[in-house]
This record gives sequence, structure tokens and C-alpha cells, in this order.
Amino acid sequence: MRSRALTAIQSATLHLTVALLVVFAHTSPGSAQNEPPVIAEVKLELEWLEGQPGEAVAAEVEEAIGRTLNLAIIDQLGASLEKLQANREQISQTLFNVLDLVLGKRGMELKELDISPGEITLVRLKVALLGQAIESFVVDFRFTSDTPFLAAITEADRSSLAQSLTESLAGTPYSDADWIERMVIRRVNEFLSARDEYAGFDTLVLVLPDTRTRAYVTLIPREDATVVSRFFVKLRSNTMLNLQLADVGSFVGANLESLRGLPTDFVASRSEEICDYLTAEAVFAPEVRIMEPVATAELFVVRDDLSLVFDVESRRFRLSAGGRVDFNREEDEARFDFTAGLRLNPSADAWLHGTFYPAEFELRPQLGVGLRKEGKALLEAGYDFKMNSGVLRGRLNVLPDFYFSAEHYVKSRLKDENEYGITYIFRNYYEFKVTTDFRDELFASVGVRI
Repeated sequence: MRSRALTAIQSATLHLTVALLVVFAHTSPGSAQNEPPVIAEVKLELEWLEGQPGEAVAAEVEEAIGRTLNLAIIDQLGASLEKLQANREQISQTLFNVLDLVLGKRGMELKELDISPGEITLVRLKVALLGQAIESFVVDFRFTSDTPFLAAITEADRSSLAQSLTESLAGTPYSDADWIERMVIRRVNEFLSARDEYAGFDTLVLVLPDTRTRAYVTLIPREDATVVSRFFVKLRSNTMLNLQLADVGSFVGANLESLRGLPTDFVASRSEEICDYLTAEAVFAPEVRIMEPVATAELFVVRDDLSLVFDVESRRFRLSAGGRVDFNREEDEARFDFTAGLRLNPSADAWLHGTFYPAEFELRPQLGVGLRKEGKALLEAGYDFKMNSGVLRGRLNVLPDFYFSAEHYVKSRLKDENEYGITYIFRNYYEFKVTTDFRDELFASVGVRI
């Protein structure tokens, strides 16, 4: 599709040349008795001098000039070769003057125009560029809120669009700002309409033509688009305290807030970029840096809700602490657990664990080793010095919010101490647990993850 500015070449040429061509048609010699020779085709040869505009501009200029020549020579002259030959000099000068005037407004100058009449009429043009030209593009996306987070997750698309604009328009003079703006807007709309993830947006484009042209693309969610209304962050760690992760949770939540109101299709298409940005930036929080943290994330889009499972684990240490209160249990209804350990490698650690029962003022220290698959499963073996027994402990995550757990003492006389349960994690800090020893006890408990 030709730009509206370039069709001005056709319009201006047609209006200014028709009068002369009509005169030429009436005054040129010809035989009424013999059929005059006709022009079958007008062929254009366009040569650019001292540089060439972007390929898109060059193609549009050539197409518009070609159509203008056909209108003037084929339509207005009736394709009469005899009339063209008789008035070649006047027609050439008229076309030259008008084309040069219109091209001059676009930062171009027509240097030469030569017509070689024939059955295939050849028109040779030489055009030079004037003034400064576009060398590159910078593209900025604007949303309802502008944050480094949104800039990061759209960086690939912005770079791709800037490269596309540079390839098609670099080298084009920018003296006619309106003309440049219309071409840029059309190509931006073509670029975004070819990507399904942007179907939920209307666009508003502002162009600032210069050697380094900037294009500001405002993306406005459409009224009929499904947009993000809520988000939930499920912060998880088996090796760090929740208190240490407070700033991490705030950072993640603040960034997800900028996604509220955006089309869910767009957010879903950027889930990988979203997770990459958050996991890379969150580990710089001062409270967790000493732990040498590594983060992983997974984003789920459910209707108009977002759910982010964000797991942060230490590569050096292992810390955990929590308290719980048991219900419908005869004894040991309250307890505190804490663990400190050293990571031996990504799959193993050595740990010191303690369980404190405040009602009896009893402390049970344990020492052991553990094997883990991050975010999936944990298996530990240790020795309980208070109970003088080996102890096995395991955990299996079935969902981000649910896990099965087991604590089994090796000595058979301690069967009453065994616990097998299922736990639901609520809002990162609270745990609701149902526990049994598979003998004569079944109870529920509420815990706090410190």
C-alpha cells in the first residue's frame, strides 16, 4: 500500500500536466486516415545518486512515479506514440518540473528526466537525496505504567521493530516529518498486527524524526480484551527463612502490579521473559545476598488471574524455622522447629535440627544429611540424640501449595512419635496440616513459617 504522501506525486503531476497534454493532443500532427502507432508499455528506470533511501521508501517512490507516468502518457495521451514523439521535449520538461517540486518536499531532488519514445517507452530518472537522512530507529513501548520491568520483557520486540524500521527506512531524508510519521505508523501497525499477543491492544504512535528517529508506541488495552485483575505470589524456600525473603516478595509483587490491567494473552506470551527478569533481579536484595541465592519461577495465567510460584534457594547454607500448634492431641500440642545446615552441593547438605516442646521444656537435637531435588522432593537421614534413635524425614511436593511429609523413628518403641501428613501452605507464611501416626492418632495443626 502506497503512503498518502507519495500519492501526492500522482495527484500534483496529473493536475499540472493534464492541461498541457490535452493541448499537445489537439495540436500534434497525425493522420486521421491511418491508425497511429500506440505505446504498449511505459518502463521506468530510476537511478539514485549519492545514496539511496530505505528500501520501502525507494519502492514507494518508484511505484508512485511509475503510476504517474502511466496516467500521463497512457491515459492522457491515449498511448499515442506519435503525440509523444511530437511533444517529447515539452512533456519531459513539464513532468520534470512537477516531479522535482513534489520530490523536493520529501528531501529529494530530480536531476535528470529523459523519455525514449517507442512501443515500450523508456523513462530514465536520476534522483539525489538532499539534507540529513535517518540512520537508525529507537522504539519505546508505553503502557498504563512505565517501569524497567515492562521495558525488559518487551525488549526483544522493541529491538526487532527498530531493526525492521531501520532496514526499510534508513537513508530516507526526514525533512517532511508528516510523511515520515505516516510511513512509520503504518509499519508499526503492520508489525504488531502480525503478532497475536498484541491483538488485545490499540496503538497510538508518536514519531520524532531525526538522524536517530524515536518512535513511541503507546499500547492501550482494548475494551473487549480480557485483562489481568489479580495476581498471587507463592514464595517458597527450603533453605532460607521467610524473614529473609520479605524484600524479595515485595520486589516481585511490585513488578507484577504493573501487569494489572494488561491483556492476559500478552502476559501469557511473555511468561518466560517475566520469570527471567524477576529471578535475575530478586537475588540482589541485601538480606539474601550473603546466602548466594538462586531463584526459579513459574507463571500461570488462569482466566484473569496470575499465579507466580517463586522459589529462592541458597547455594551455601540451609536455614529454616517455624512453630505449630496441634489440635485434638493429648500431649506435645505445641512445638518449635529450627534447622541450620551447610550445602555440600546442589543436591546434598549436612544439617543440625532441633525440636523444642515448650510445655515440657524439652529440646530434641538431631544431626544428619539430606538429599534434595529443588522444588520437588527432600529425603533426610539423621540421629536424634534425645531419643537415642535414627530418624528418617521426607517431603514430596505435589503442588506449589501442597506437600506430603513423613517423620519416622527407627526404633520401634518410638512409633508414637512418627508423623505422616499432608500440608497446605497459605499465603507463604501459614501451614495447615493433617497428621497421623497410622496407629491411634489423627490430628490437625496450624503452623507459622518464620
